[in-house]
Amino acid sequence: MKVLAATLVTLLLLATCSPSEGHLDGVPTSCCFSYHRQPIPQSRVRSVVETSSSCSQPGVIVTNKKNRTVCADPQAAWVKQLLKHFQSQGN
Repeated sequence: MKVLAATLVTLLLLATCSPSEGHLDGVPTSCCFSYHRQPIPQSRVRSVVETSSSCSQPGVIVTNKKNRTVCADPQAAWVKQLLKHFQSQGN
């Protein structure tokens, strides 16, 4: 009986400690909870991606050329300009 209880506890701990990401149709879900306020020059931006509609608030994930990411407000003028630029390039 003790072996069974120890096994169950071990399995429970492994299940709760294992890393996991939320997935929607196989795509990792990243959400923004706060926004980067300073505009980022377009020349320093590698990519922009809008967050999932399942997030509590809308956001745009901006990745710079050094692979650092920040969340930005999709209503900000500089973010709209970045989105327009990258969508016109097909990225």
